[in-house]
Amino acid sequence: MKTQRIEELMTAMKSFGKESYHKSELLNEMFALQQEIVELTFSGEHAATAELKIWDVERHLEQLNADCGDIADEELAKFKEGCKVLCNLIKAEISGNRGEYKAFKTLEYLKSQNRVLRNVELSDGEVHTELDAVVITPKCVTIVEVKNTSKNIFIDEEGNYYRTGEFLKWDSNIAEKMSVKEGLLRKALEAAGYGHIQIRSIVVFTNNRIEVQNKYRHIRTSFVSQLAYIIDGYRLDDIMTVDEMDNLQMIIKDAEYKEAYPFEFDVNQYKADFANLMATLEFAKNQETEVEIEEEPVIEVVKTTKKQPVENKKLTFTSVMKALFTSKQFKYAGSTAAAVVISVVSGVIAANTIGKGGF
Repeated sequence: MKTQRIEELMTAMKSFGKESYHKSELLNEMFALQQEIVELTFSGEHAATAELKIWDVERHLEQLNADCGDIADEELAKFKEGCKVLCNLIKAEISGNRGEYKAFKTLEYLKSQNRVLRNVELSDGEVHTELDAVVITPKCVTIVEVKNTSKNIFIDEEGNYYRTGEFLKWDSNIAEKMSVKEGLLRKALEAAGYGHIQIRSIVVFTNNRIEVQNKYRHIRTSFVSQLAYIIDGYRLDDIMTVDEMDNLQMIIKDAEYKEAYPFEFDVNQYKADFANLMATLEFAKNQETEVEIEEEPVIEVVKTTKKQPVENKKLTFTSVMKALFTSKQFKYAGSTAAAVVISVVSGVIAANTIGKGGF
């Protein structure tokens, strides 16, 4: 039963059906995977209306596991680890796209004649790289590397790129990365007879609220608001006509190598972890429901007690007078009232005795 349910869940997830993907395809596939997970966890209508995300699925399954007595702690931990990786990949892709969009919008303010190519992928058969933007002006070609980060940045004398905070966190060697990009672009230009064209590189930060310290003198850094001003301000002679710029643009496009790669995240394992967790919790919930139905109803037995007849005590003059003389009210009544009461009581007792056949 559980195995069959796992197979049903796995079959229902259609995203990432290929072995390899182009970079431009990844975000849509990750969104598709997220939507599948949401819809299988919740009802389809609920999921679509609420626009639920992966973290909503996590919270729901955590609660369901708790309701079932924490029987799937191990399965839940594996699934949550996969969720963390997937969410970070989605965030990184979105962040990169937003940063590139800001840079491209800024390039629209260039005053120089220009040609702009976006997301240029180059390869020499062994090394593969992507250039966020390539800007062609009459003076030179500029490689633009876009960084969209909220952390302060430090680049040391050797080109090591760190995110700063409480501690320095090494990210990469930006000098080596930019050298690869420039080297592959240079090969493409030389092969077409444009080896004399100067190539400049700029690392652009889209968040102007951060602090950037750059001690590597071979790479220029700037904030996105300064990008157009820097490219327009190069102190170089114009060496290309508009026609030559158009020709150079076509050369770079022809040199592009759009290669598909396997996704760095193990999607099949993630799907299997989700299906196993869901099936485990569903099976436990069903068993719990069956036990509740099979339980015998508790019949409450109500005990009744027979009332005992109240003993009809015989009134005597002595008992009545004792009760009267010990009451607080009688103490304040006075002697005259007492005489009257004694006379009345004597008459009542006598009548009661005669009525019952006394004397």
